[in-house]
Amino acid sequence: MGLKVVEFSDAYFPSIDGVVNVVNNYMKVLSKENDCTLVVPKYPEKLGYVDNEPFKIFRCKSMRGMEGYRLALPGKDKELEEFLRKEKFDLIHVHSPFGLGKYAIKIGKKLGIPVVATMHTKYYDDILRIVKLRTIAKIVLHNLMKVYKKADSVWTVSGGACQSLRNYGYDGKVTIIPNGTELKYPKNAKELVEKVNKEHKLEGKKNVFLFIGRLALYKNVELILNSLKVLKDRKIDFTMLIVGSGFDEKKLKNLSTELGLDENVIFVGTVRDRTLLQGYYLRSDLMLFPSLFDTSGLVTIEAATHKLPTLAIKNTCVAENIEDEKNGFLAENTVESYSTKLAKIIETPKKLKEVGLEAYNTLQRSWEMVCADVVKNYKKVIKEYKQKQKEKQKK
Repeated sequence: MGLKVVEFSDAYFPSIDGVVNVVNNYMKVLSKENDCTLVVPKYPEKLGYVDNEPFKIFRCKSMRGMEGYRLALPGKDKELEEFLRKEKFDLIHVHSPFGLGKYAIKIGKKLGIPVVATMHTKYYDDILRIVKLRTIAKIVLHNLMKVYKKADSVWTVSGGACQSLRNYGYDGKVTIIPNGTELKYPKNAKELVEKVNKEHKLEGKKNVFLFIGRLALYKNVELILNSLKVLKDRKIDFTMLIVGSGFDEKKLKNLSTELGLDENVIFVGTVRDRTLLQGYYLRSDLMLFPSLFDTSGLVTIEAATHKLPTLAIKNTCVAENIEDEKNGFLAENTVESYSTKLAKIIETPKKLKEVGLEAYNTLQRSWEMVCADVVKNYKKVIKEYKQKQKEKQKK
């Protein structure tokens, strides 16, 4: 059956974010040839969410957290430790440094199981947004970094994320495992486009732009809206589709209204149907994703899979594999630069199509490809861990 692996994540359905997407796809692919279990927080039954995945899920005790998430309480869940002892896993993989991440490190040491820890997010930015004070944010970050410093192997998803780890004080070896997508260019593309056209009255519309992600100021959505204001003032017609929801949704909607963009900007809300989501990628002419926060732009990979290029910000994690005007577009992090680039792009629709095709040829990466690297590295970690244990016994 291959390896016997348990994955830990403090975020999972019914919550939705990039890490949830990554973990879900890891599990779907890895469980095809390996014995995999996912440990995540339990959500109240009243929410009506039922796990229906082709792999094993252990829901541990939890309490209410912030922004719709749950805080796992693994230390108070006796069944969890009994389960982990009984199953005798080959490896533990941690996808977050919070309650379940800390617990996984402890139980790994206790049971003699190697632990891999992946950093998916720039934690300092998120912590600072919540606590407001830099001193407290640094203390919290220092505490979280203990998970990575105690892990047997540390992974991340991009070179930029690796640099963030270094900035946070981690000086050990880092393995980079880029993210992928389960989406493929659909055979019923025209049908999906028609659905989106009908839903938002887009038939015949030109210059349709797309943003998909959490509606948070740290995603730099304000830059998009302010840049679109420049286009509108220049009498350039466009439609902006903003897909997602989040804690700054109201602020962004108010900003759109203040800028006089209500006729051009459509706040779609969360689209949980992944097939329908493909329709949004297919109907759009350009993905706008100026995030400075993301460690790996999952949506840019998904966009590329649908021959949709992205306009990103230079020298960010999202821009790592984008070559300007070859397989995507890059601008500086200013309204002047972003709006100027945007206006230039839509002046040459033929070039835009060519760049989209090159994005398709160079940026898409399937989860099967990703997980082949994952398993290869799992085996390497297990082998090195066993070797170290033998050396300790000799001493």
